[in-house]
Amino acid sequence: MYWREVVASLYAWDLVDEGLEHMLDVLERETLTNSVYLVALMHDEKRPLTDFYYPHNPRRKVYWTEDSRAYWKPNPDSYKHSRIKPRLSDNEELQGHDWLQELIDGGRKRGMTTGAELSHTWLDKERAVGEFQDVVQRDIYGKRFDQQICFNNPDVRTYGIALYTDLAAHYDIDYVMTCVRGFNPGRPTSPSNVPFASNELQRLVGITLGGCFCDACERAAKKRGLDWGAIKERLRWMADGYDRFNARQAFDLNLLFHSVQTATALLAEVPELYQFLKFRTDSITEFFGEIYAAVHKAKPSIDVRLNHYAGFPELMGLDMKGVGQFMDSVRSSDYSEQSGDPARMEWKRGYLHAVRHAIGVDKYFLSAISPRPKATPELVKQGILISAQCGADALTIGHYDGSWMNCLRAIKEGLEEAGVEIRRG
Repeated sequence: MYWREVVASLYAWDLVDEGLEHMLDVLERETLTNSVYLVALMHDEKRPLTDFYYPHNPRRKVYWTEDSRAYWKPNPDSYKHSRIKPRLSDNEELQGHDWLQELIDGGRKRGMTTGAELSHTWLDKERAVGEFQDVVQRDIYGKRFDQQICFNNPDVRTYGIALYTDLAAHYDIDYVMTCVRGFNPGRPTSPSNVPFASNELQRLVGITLGGCFCDACERAAKKRGLDWGAIKERLRWMADGYDRFNARQAFDLNLLFHSVQTATALLAEVPELYQFLKFRTDSITEFFGEIYAAVHKAKPSIDVRLNHYAGFPELMGLDMKGVGQFMDSVRSSDYSEQSGDPARMEWKRGYLHAVRHAIGVDKYFLSAISPRPKATPELVKQGILISAQCGADALTIGHYDGSWMNCLRAIKEGLEEAGVEIRRG
């Protein structure tokens, strides 16, 4: 079996702390990495994500990332029609430097492919509650969801296209990828102990507390011929049931959760709920269609890649089959290895099957494994074997900064044991 790539992600502060050449040496030697990308727009997060302290960072034990900052040099012309612009770093160690270009230069010297990722949040919280609060998703009560942008807002669409085309047009990268948060999923579980309600039913009803019900969504829904008023009225009744002081609605919801009714039956009973679900998936599919066309116009040869991380993508408005048609490749972001639980590996198998089912057997498909705590070398090797068995075309590592060396070494060993050769082309 041949895979084209072993892909590793790096952050700007990794380059500061460990040095690019050292990291590439380790990755080539221990994992056969031949492709690297920079998380070029990164959200607010503690690093390393899954452990208290870095396992091999020589300068610091932890790093607190900035909120939704860009670590390349945005080209002003790309954003001349965009009301929203990327926000640059305020960190003195990171300012005034093009970290994406440094990664590209280092990777190309080694014959590696290179890429860039636009991570979960494209807009920082400070601006989301200030000058750009109108582009943020709202729940059915009109309350904003922190910094989650609405994909039906014209300013968001213009900004998203600008981000992608800026990177594609002005950098020597082979792929540009995102794992941007979709529509807010609401509440995935019921408010009380319920003996019969399935998890699927609870997740479905919980969407009524999610997003988005903003003015831009209303305009987009009406444009599609939907009765937005009827949808909001019916979903508001269900959402109100989560507050016990709404006695009638709470009784109705509690009765539903204590029944043996299925999610399928609920969708048949409440067509407005299905219309809302479909409206959200259609909105995101349309958005990525616009991005795909614009990016390939800017650079026809580039790979537009989705970093798929959601356990239940439909809850965030992501129709994998629909969006997949506007992606050149899909990266599965399942990191079951880091749970430390061997039983969890069967979830990984099912997750990979679900992605492959949605995107088809011919779409380029990358499977991620995690060498981070509580992963073990045995689980890393098992993840590689499962990836091969589930029809992956390449492997990605999530993520170098928090990986223990024994688990990194297991990647090369796992590839050999699974009978996988890395051969580009």
